[in-house]
Amino acid sequence: MKIKTYILAVFSLISVVSCQKVVEFDIDEIPSQMVLNSLPSDGNQMFVNFAYSRFFLDTNAGRGVADIDMQLNVTSLGGVASTYRPASRDRNNYFFPYTPVGGDSLNISIKAGGKTVEAATRIPKPLQVENFATVNSWEMGMTGNDTVLNMCFVTIDMTDYADEDNYYYIRLEERDSGSYFSDLLQDLDTIDTVYHNMMFMCWNNKLTSPDVLVSSPMLVLPQGYTIYDRLIFKDNLIAGTKQKLGIILPILVDTNEVRGYKHEFTFHIESIRPERVKYLLDVATATGLTSMFAEPAGIYSNVSIDGEQGLGLFSGVSHRKFSFVIDPWPYPENIPSASKTVGVGLPSEVLMEFYRVAKQRYRK
Repeated sequence: MKIKTYILAVFSLISVVSCQKVVEFDIDEIPSQMVLNSLPSDGNQMFVNFAYSRFFLDTNAGRGVADIDMQLNVTSLGGVASTYRPASRDRNNYFFPYTPVGGDSLNISIKAGGKTVEAATRIPKPLQVENFATVNSWEMGMTGNDTVLNMCFVTIDMTDYADEDNYYYIRLEERDSGSYFSDLLQDLDTIDTVYHNMMFMCWNNKLTSPDVLVSSPMLVLPQGYTIYDRLIFKDNLIAGTKQKLGIILPILVDTNEVRGYKHEFTFHIESIRPERVKYLLDVATATGLTSMFAEPAGIYSNVSIDGEQGLGLFSGVSHRKFSFVIDPWPYPENIPSASKTVGVGLPSEVLMEFYRVAKQRYRK
């Protein structure tokens, strides 16, 4: 099968000249490899996805692997060993009659096509989190006549385990859905989109100190204020203690939205394994070349095929998520005049830059 695509090539001689060129890919000549992916999670039914890799322009799901022998070996924290085989299958997802428990050690072995695919991980202990809360704060006057930047403070209390080393992963998602006036179309349009890894700030240096922060900041604002789109950090500075974790989410108000437009947020916090840390960091720094493949060969994998590094990730997780909405949404008419000057005390140049970057990133 051949796929045609357009590649924009930019060449610079005296001035910049761009041209479009049609390139044909014969995907039948691109070798497929077996890929194993699973994030077994504390308290959720165990399943794995196992299929052949696919070409990056192919919109179909990966081709299933035929005639497989799949076995999951589990050793509990108390030393009890059990063996499971898939009880059901949905396309390339294989479901086991087993629910992971914090502390379980897992090893999966798959025989297919004369090869043996293997991977191992451990389920982190359940997250000890409570008291999730949000508080809103309004900033006004950035454009002189409208509310353009608001803040939502998100806090949660977490107790770290003293008897084990942990990595934690914090991220935010927003689902937007509804009608809005499109400046491009000059007409009403609809949208239903999930924005992953939303921008935020963090005021707890026990999460962002160079001694513990594993992921990289997204942007450094004036006066040293820092924006993140994810936080991956070690528990060195909070080991065995209870901490209040806090982030600041910027809220942009688009006055083109038709009232009734929905903004739904989800706060994710996870305890993750070192192999997933390596995988996430490799994905974040992947080059344009590696992103041309569905499973880039340069990205870390803890999956092996006949003893050699394979493709995919098999990594235990303890995951909690908290959904929230901001009600009422801070359109200008919903904010009492007395609250329009109440803010978080950030310098105006920081707020301006925060607003500019956020608006550019989440432009509809």
